[in-house]
Amino acid sequence: MARIAAAHLTERASQAVASLLKQDSAFGALPGMDDTLAEAMARAAIWPDHMPGGKGATAPWHYIDIGLFEGPSHIAERCPQGNCIVAKMKEYLVNLKQHRADGTWPESKELAFLMHFAGDIHQPLHCVSDADAGGNCVNVVGFEPMTNLHAVWDITLVRNLMAQDGAGMVAGMESRFRGKMLRWQDYGSVEKIAAESFGLAKSQVYGKARPRLPIIPKFIEVQPRYCSTEAPESLRSVKVDGPRSYGANSVNVVRMQLYKGGVRLATMLNEIYAD
Repeated sequence: MARIAAAHLTERASQAVASLLKQDSAFGALPGMDDTLAEAMARAAIWPDHMPGGKGATAPWHYIDIGLFEGPSHIAERCPQGNCIVAKMKEYLVNLKQHRADGTWPESKELAFLMHFAGDIHQPLHCVSDADAGGNCVNVVGFEPMTNLHAVWDITLVRNLMAQDGAGMVAGMESRFRGKMLRWQDYGSVEKIAAESFGLAKSQVYGKARPRLPIIPKFIEVQPRYCSTEAPESLRSVKVDGPRSYGANSVNVVRMQLYKGGVRLATMLNEIYAD
């Protein structure tokens, strides 16, 4: 996704992003690597998932648990003390525009967080929960070694896309989605992106699951490590047939969301560094 964004940056934004990333040794190129801005952005964008010592207090920033039964009108309610992906993206959009670090992370790390979150917020299961920690508590068979719904959409289907499209994946996206790019760039707000991803989760993830998953009619906050004790048994007892539920159309959804995330991240960065 970061590589897609790099291809759509203005010259001014490219220079600003490159300058920030070069200042941070955490994002440095490996010895002998033929470095490009796209590669540097790709390295920085995965850093928030691989921070030394783990995510710690930043873990809730990667998602927002909107109840499947309630919908996006509850975004503010599901973001306590601004501790969710929607609030952190909005915060860092402002901070980077004003060259103002938050006191904990330097601008370079804020940029890395923003790039990472732009990808996460387009993965539908980062914007929903059916009392299952965004699908982490839902068992899936047929896509081993990934055995839960979140991992299938985070990893398995992305790998399936890469295997299907090969080295021409990004070029293929550019060709396939050229006519929709301008509409997707006009994303409106971070809240609207989250609402869009929630809608996809409802229709394309939970709605396609076979056998069907129950919709839990109340909000239950669940941590992935406590699925066995916090998630309802009615969810945990279902074993979703992965290949039957998530075939070619699901790969198409992943492709679309990766491209949207890339061009929207570029739009954000172009606006930040327009002056």
